[in-house]
Amino acid sequence: MLKVGTAALAAGAAGAVLTGGAGQAASAAPGPKSARTRFAPLPRQAKPLPMGPDGYRLDRIGPETYAVTATPGVQAAFVVSSAGVIVMDAPPPLATALPAAIKKVTEKRVTHLIYTHQHADHIANARVFGDVVRIAHAETARLIHNEQDPARPMPTVTFKDQYTLTVGDQRLELSYPGVNHDAGNIIIHAPRQRVAMMVDVVIPGWAPFRAWGTADSVPGVLRTHDVLAGLDIDTFVGGHIHRLGTPEDIKVSREFVYDLWNYTTNVMATTHMETYLAQVEEGNLWAGFRLWFEAIADKVEPMIYRKWLHRLGAVDVFTRENIQTIALSHAIDAPHDLSF
Repeated sequence: MLKVGTAALAAGAAGAVLTGGAGQAASAAPGPKSARTRFAPLPRQAKPLPMGPDGYRLDRIGPETYAVTATPGVQAAFVVSSAGVIVMDAPPPLATALPAAIKKVTEKRVTHLIYTHQHADHIANARVFGDVVRIAHAETARLIHNEQDPARPMPTVTFKDQYTLTVGDQRLELSYPGVNHDAGNIIIHAPRQRVAMMVDVVIPGWAPFRAWGTADSVPGVLRTHDVLAGLDIDTFVGGHIHRLGTPEDIKVSREFVYDLWNYTTNVMATTHMETYLAQVEEGNLWAGFRLWFEAIADKVEPMIYRKWLHRLGAVDVFTRENIQTIALSHAIDAPHDLSF
């Protein structure tokens, strides 16, 4: 398990001043001239790639597999089989781009649509593909049923742990690693294409979004990184931001989230909640907890900045909140299987 050392190290890191400049965040108490200068510059690997003349990117990522990316940094993918097209997710921002991209590649019709999970930003344009076979995890189906959203039609095929989808000459392996970013959020693996897709867990080249997009299980997010890191692939589709990923991107993301977890774990051991409960009105537990979470973040945030600010995009944007999310998860989920 990765260790960060003693309380003295944590306290020293908390006192570090981060100054502006390339690869560094603004000071903890800056007076930014504008929103643009408030945040650290994006490292090269996180900068946007150009879109095509039609306003989206179409990338061939396997012999018969393609990814479509458009502003505001949302992605879907599709596989062309001998018997029809298999689409993976139907995000609303790709309402016109995804069908147009498919038509650029093939005249075959879409026969299957896979939902990675139930969130509207990834599947709420499913109706554009009409009466197709819609495949999802059973938990995704339950959640869609609860939402009663006509933009997200119910799946017609569901599974619990694993499902092999064979359409013509193409085979896709769908698997559920357990609750992670969302209950029912699955991995789609196309072995022949050497491609995998999973949404909202690994964002290639970027630090995680705020609370991993309201993650259902922070420990599950870490465990899912372990599963993704074991896939034999060349290309990874993460569902967001401007580019596709590689096995190295998965490895780097895994290292980052485990650093968040392990640094926070070690700091929590030397940051006692009783100290902060004593600073507020007797009985105001929420206020004491807030001060405790803030103290933990004060110590962990500079450690993360030192190692990661130049390696991933937007490390300075949501990391503080994600540290506090991890601290809460550590306290209430209390997993004992996570180490790096």
